[in-house]
Amino acid sequence: MEKQLLETEKVQSKILGLLDNKYTITQVFHNKSTLRLKKHGANVLMKQYEYWEFDPPAKTAGNIISLMRKMTFPYYLDKKKIILFTERDAFKSRMAGAQGWLDGK
Repeated sequence: MEKQLLETEKVQSKILGLLDNKYTITQVFHNKSTLRLKKHGANVLMKQYEYWEFDPPAKTAGNIISLMRKMTFPYYLDKKKIILFTERDAFKSRMAGAQGWLDGK
């Protein structure tokens, strides 16, 4: 778990650096231990990077934990959509559906 937290911190730092350090972690991410973006963070990244939008899986505690464990790049999740910023994850989500992708199907 600690290794995953270190990787998360590295990705967060890299993203903030790519955004010219104009934003703080709390403006872009939900907290320091996840790559889940706030709405403002998603909007900023969507202007600069390619992204894929899908219908979200059910917003349950289990799915949120699965996303936290599975994701190595930032993502945005709300009741209406999930936004992924990696082509690989988007491909898997499109093939299996967001819920199937999270369940590993």
